[in-house]
Amino acid sequence: MTQSPPADVPAGGGLYYGPISVAYLFLVLQQLYSDLLIEGVLLGTWSAAYLKQAQDHIKEFPGPRVGKCGIAEDILALLAIGAASSKDADMAAELCDYSAEVVDPETENEWLYGRAGYLYFLRLVKASFVDDERTTNMLNDTAAEVVEKILDAPRPWKWHGKAYVGAVHGAFGIITQIVLTDPERYAPKVEAELAVLLSYQFPEGNFPSSLPPGHDRVVQVCHGAPGVINCLLSIEKYFPNLRAKIDNAIDKGRKCIWERGLLSKEPCLCHGKPPSFRQTAMDQLTRIRHFW
Repeated sequence: MTQSPPADVPAGGGLYYGPISVAYLFLVLQQLYSDLLIEGVLLGTWSAAYLKQAQDHIKEFPGPRVGKCGIAEDILALLAIGAASSKDADMAAELCDYSAEVVDPETENEWLYGRAGYLYFLRLVKASFVDDERTTNMLNDTAAEVVEKILDAPRPWKWHGKAYVGAVHGAFGIITQIVLTDPERYAPKVEAELAVLLSYQFPEGNFPSSLPPGHDRVVQVCHGAPGVINCLLSIEKYFPNLRAKIDNAIDKGRKCIWERGLLSKEPCLCHGKPPSFRQTAMDQLTRIRHFW
């Protein structure tokens, strides 16, 4: 592949995969490495190029709809990144206008396709409008409406009829987005639920994919310790009463990731290769070591 962004990569996937996700990656990295060049081009310029690739296909996107309004939704991702990067209040308002699809009773609560993902978009935009009281209040009001819908939903939260635990489809991811939306207001409301979730950790440090807890199988961002640890690191300071339990869970989870997560899948954010890939990866690593 010699063309960037590649012309034959289909649009789609929101922040999860596809050109918008790459644009978002460059946008975030730009904030950390403002002078970094890739092939002589600034990261912000790369971000704009991948966003344009997505915008050129915008007519192909179905748009937000009931049950499809999380971080994998293309139009919402474009609006959020556009509003955040250009401080465009009209785009922020348009993002908020889609709240009807989000609070619809048929929309679920997880991060990839549901309400928790929409909360992430609202927070992403809000960070760029700290000096704009009107837009900030609009974003806060929209977020509060969504959070109340999540908190009013029956427990355990389910996705496709299953009570998932992890960061992407499950309760840890939902709680994380609720708390980060307004820690002072919402952390006390979910503290008891978080304590129960921590109790599901397996002795070896991993977390079950869903409830009731079954076999300890997957160590992934979507399901298992890697995603849960990221969640806990983001919210632990808002739960002083659970600090010891959270620190212990993080320590055990990190050991699990080190022992079972590394080199067990090909490099990717989520699922990657199954555990049978581990030996192949170890064999490859052994061969690489011989060259150093």
